[in-house]
Amino acid sequence: MAKIAYLSSDDKLFLSNLFEIKIYKKGVIIDCQGEVSKAVYYVNEGILSMEYNKKSKIFVKDFIFKNSPALVYPSFYDNEPSRYSIRALTDCEVYKLSKENFEIGKKKISNLRLIAFKITNLFHKNIEKRFESLITKTPEERYLSMIENHPEIIHSVSLKMIASYLGITDVTLSRIRSRLAKRGSVSRGKLK
Repeated sequence: MAKIAYLSSDDKLFLSNLFEIKIYKKGVIIDCQGEVSKAVYYVNEGILSMEYNKKSKIFVKDFIFKNSPALVYPSFYDNEPSRYSIRALTDCEVYKLSKENFEIGKKKISNLRLIAFKITNLFHKNIEKRFESLITKTPEERYLSMIENHPEIIHSVSLKMIASYLGITDVTLSRIRSRLAKRGSVSRGKLK
């Protein structure tokens, strides 16, 4: 969080005591669609997904990787039922900050509001980038960009989930991967 806003040593210590370290096994839903979100998460190890579940079909909104925050916004801030869930896609170690502790932190740490505002802005920027990518890039370009930025995803997340995130079918993703392998563009999940 030092990159987002300055925190004194005392503020960091106080904040660290507000977080709870949680271990989630692969597949566990840690924030459930339809319920009010009561925590903010920070991924220390593993990969989370933000996903919509509609008629037993899962649509991936986003992946959350190591050293990144996860938040069901606006449910957390507006106290309304969440439109999507957060799920552990791998075994995860996560720092969890309850809403109650977040409120305590805001009273004690002056920069915590600024941090929350900047994290919210980061989420909005990511949504904008994702939307832009969906309308300006081909599925192959989106796939290549994803594995360039997060190569661990290939070995950690199912192709069906990756296809959902890319907005394509798993059959289309298989064709893209086959085409790239024939061209020698991708080897073992890494760009050449």
